[in-house]
Amino acid sequence: MANYALLSAIGKDRPGIVAAVSAVLFEAGCNIEDSTMARLGGDFAIMLMLRLPAGFTSQQLAQRLTETQRRLQLTVNVTDIPPEEVEPQAESARYLILVYGSDKPGIVAKLTSLLAERNVNITNLRTSVIQRAQPLYVMTVEVELPSFIDQGELTKPLQAAAKELGVQVEIKPKPDARF
Repeated sequence: MANYALLSAIGKDRPGIVAAVSAVLFEAGCNIEDSTMARLGGDFAIMLMLRLPAGFTSQQLAQRLTETQRRLQLTVNVTDIPPEEVEPQAESARYLILVYGSDKPGIVAKLTSLLAERNVNITNLRTSVIQRAQPLYVMTVEVELPSFIDQGELTKPLQAAAKELGVQVEIKPKPDARF
């Protein structure tokens, strides 16, 4: 049975972070199976789900990353993932929720609480503030709906919350492609 690990790394953004980390992984025989990497402000964050080679442990990988971690001043964490958590999940209805409007505190908290109350699983969430004369807040949320909720049942409470927050919200089926 394959060994899996979750690797997270955070540090000041600079060219070469992805190249340095992925080189260590390649040399160790690891396969990157799922990943999210992004610049957030002046920092860069990496989250990777890795399949480790047979007999290789997350502790051994963490040791191999020590020099890269030191040189790039990264905070690195490597954690084992139980194989049963890697198994593909049953397909659920997938949707994109798009939110935009004036930037203000509480948008993420209010809308994600509404989703959590309805057992809607957030699989990805991205926010940004586009600087203009009037800053524009943009949030994209990828979700999986439980079988007992359809898009129509979610649209009404989302619209009500959006009105309360003074933002616009749209929910639409997520295209099959990831990009």
